[in-house]
Amino acid sequence: MEIVMIIIVSIIAVVLIVMGISAYLFKQTVQAYPSKITHPLDRKRITESMQSMLQFKTISYIDRSLQNQAAFDGFKAFLKTRYPHIIKHSEVLEMRDTLIVFKVKGESHDDPVVLMSHYDVVPENGAWDVPPFSGALKDGKIYGRGAIDTKSTLCAVVESVEYLLKDNHHFKQDIYLAFSGDEEIRGGSAEGLVDYLEARKLTPKFVLDEGGAIVEDIFPGVKQKAAVIGLGEKGFMSVNLTAKSHGGHASMPAHNTPLTKLSDTVALLNKKDPFKLRITPPIKAMFLTLAKHSTSLKMRFVFANLWLFAPIIKHLAYKNEGELMALLKTTQAFTMMQGSEAINVLPSTATTGVNYRLLQGETSDDVMIKINCLLPHKDIKVSLDYVTEATKISKMDTVFDDIKDSIQSTWDDTIVSPYLMMAATDSRYYHRISDHVYRFSPMKMTKDERKLIHGINEAIRVDSLIECTTFYVNLLQKL
Repeated sequence: MEIVMIIIVSIIAVVLIVMGISAYLFKQTVQAYPSKITHPLDRKRITESMQSMLQFKTISYIDRSLQNQAAFDGFKAFLKTRYPHIIKHSEVLEMRDTLIVFKVKGESHDDPVVLMSHYDVVPENGAWDVPPFSGALKDGKIYGRGAIDTKSTLCAVVESVEYLLKDNHHFKQDIYLAFSGDEEIRGGSAEGLVDYLEARKLTPKFVLDEGGAIVEDIFPGVKQKAAVIGLGEKGFMSVNLTAKSHGGHASMPAHNTPLTKLSDTVALLNKKDPFKLRITPPIKAMFLTLAKHSTSLKMRFVFANLWLFAPIIKHLAYKNEGELMALLKTTQAFTMMQGSEAINVLPSTATTGVNYRLLQGETSDDVMIKINCLLPHKDIKVSLDYVTEATKISKMDTVFDDIKDSIQSTWDDTIVSPYLMMAATDSRYYHRISDHVYRFSPMKMTKDERKLIHGINEAIRVDSLIECTTFYVNLLQKL
């Protein structure tokens, strides 16, 4: 018996020693960052371009009768007049309703690069300190709906290409500048360029759209700024749960009405939460990248030994919820409920809307099966309203490294990490034709600035806009 105990203790001791050594060695080797590269950009011109773009009230609506079409047409006309060198070297393609594409001609049609953004915005949604479509410049910031999401990246893209073409820069391959006007309503016009490229058997060298940004305090013990690049995005799925009855007067209710049945269903789905936490490849890569830069030995110990501590990380995600949990599982959000239009009338029909964000490895069919298996009332109808499945995960190879180098040439001493987007973007269509689809909004953003997206007083710092343009110049010069 003593021998068995000695063997067990010895094994535990060896495992602990190995784990400790792994944690000690699990740190970033000294890295030679690229030299910071700046350019003599016209700060005044870029600022004025951004201000003008924000003055177009390009609010997109599912009900197109509410849309100000003149603003959309005016925005596209503005691009054609504001950027003469792009027009001189481009073929302008207008397709799929709101999509406008500038095909900047390079030496070869093969391996084109696609730089994306969208120019539609959400409504102002509240009382602003400045008019939301004024493009007002105040205290070093440009205010307006779409300043961050995402006319800023659109402005930076066209300003960078205009700057390079004006300087007689030549590209080795075609560059497609693709801007849609219905991203906020999942309109799908962005897919028009995917169809165009696929029909010509052209595979993009890479696609770059909005996504992660340069953030701080993203991981315990990491003091440096971190640029997070989305390698893919979760799926988006809307489901309606519907219950029906004969209705009637509220003074004589049945034990179960459509609303009570739906309430039972919501409570059960929320309690059971049938979606398990999983550490997918991009999240594992993010953990390992960031943990190596942590000054916390405990953090390095945990993430150097993920094979053992993964259950603890999952437990913490469940306990704290929020962003960490959303990165590790398919999420379920109950967002809408509709019943009777009068307080004293029993509804004949009641509906609850549920939004799911699908983690890679889980499909909309899987979700529908799980919902139907948990229904407490079998007469409830489950209908799929809208779905886009989780995307493939893009490669981390030399193409990723080019983007990484361009980031670190713009913002020195910055960690570059993979990431998984939880929101939906227009770039999801491009996974059909490319293994190199990335999501990165090249700007430093504080927590408070991230909250301005779709919020009141949305604004971008002029310094951030200039850095954003610098990044695209650095990236394009590599081409």
